Amino acid sequence: MKVLYFTNAPFSDLEISFVSELEKLVDVKVLMLMMPATKKSGAISLNHQAEELGVIPATQYPGMEKYANMLTLDRWAIVNNPIGTNFKTSWLLAKKIVDVIKDYQPDIIHTTFYGLIQVFLGWKIKQSTKKIITIHDVVPHDKLSTVRYLYDTVCRNLTLKRFNNILLLSKVDAPLLEKSLNHTHCRIFFSKLGPYTYLRNYPVSNNPYGKYILFFGSIRPYKGVNVLIEAFKKSKCNRQDIKLVIAGKDIDGNVLQNESYANDIIILNRYIENDELATLISNCLIAVLPYKSATQSGVTKSAIALDKPMICTHVGNLPNEVIDGRYGKVVNPDDAEALCDGINYMTDHPEKVEEFAQNIHRDFETGSNSWKAITEDMVANVYTTLLNERAL
Repeated sequence: MKVLYFTNAPFSDLEISFVSELEKLVDVKVLMLMMPATKKSGAISLNHQAEELGVIPATQYPGMEKYANMLTLDRWAIVNNPIGTNFKTSWLLAKKIVDVIKDYQPDIIHTTFYGLIQVFLGWKIKQSTKKIITIHDVVPHDKLSTVRYLYDTVCRNLTLKRFNNILLLSKVDAPLLEKSLNHTHCRIFFSKLGPYTYLRNYPVSNNPYGKYILFFGSIRPYKGVNVLIEAFKKSKCNRQDIKLVIAGKDIDGNVLQNESYANDIIILNRYIENDELATLISNCLIAVLPYKSATQSGVTKSAIALDKPMICTHVGNLPNEVIDGRYGKVVNPDDAEALCDGINYMTDHPEKVEEFAQNIHRDFETGSNSWKAITEDMVANVYTTLLNERAL
């Protein structure tokens, strides 16, 4: 079985772990879109982007050599767009991807996002070719402008006319997706996220912050950082000499300022490199996800990769990822009092935090939550199903 896997740099934290297992089961070739805004995203952090518009082998792409211990470079190529999305660049890149497809002759084409490139690919690839698309967020978390909303809707609808097998990473949003398809004939498969094991490749450095709880990831209004700050100020943490570290770039610049609120609240308002992220997660007491809305979250899988218990809110699929009483605590969203109670419980009961950490390690190293099990299920129940239909 040959799978062409077309993904985007912001999903690289997921893909490095997934593909490393997938390549043990099938012949897979990975194409990863790289643009100026995404060369530092997910697990990828590149200081420079190649100037050439095209598909460049990862072995020849500047900076990718540092990931040779995490991925099989000769299976990866970079779909390089140094200009940005427009009709011309998308059309030209789609033509170059078609050349790769003709040379590789995949049985299945799997993309993990939609856009103009996928629209053009849908027109250029034979309709009989088996295609599947992963949809990470059925509904966007952030409020979009009218123009952006219309653009995304048109791209999604045109893409789904050809990529009409859909993979969701949780079952929570399936009814909403089915409603939004508006009679477009699609079939839905399900999978899930495993731990972001790439983080284990980075050594843990000294801890300069002492005892702290941690929020990490890009900062947007829907993630509830301001609720977390309010909850932290009400908590017992100050009396216990426990700090709050908020690590991540304020994308829109309207959630945080480039300064700490107080000595016990540390703001790292910038892109966090992978080595620093691994150290921050490893040294924290707990990770906190105060989200006001969510689907599934890569943040939980980063914490899980390093056996770190969490507090999350009851939104989207988060309660199924951070099972209350097994991996941490689940509290009501947009509720500073409830979040404060959760923080106090975790900091008052270090023995429970240790128990949660042991549960995480045990449950995600083996069994149905491991990447081995996830990829085996993907091949057996998704890819093989698509191929058997072709044979009928």
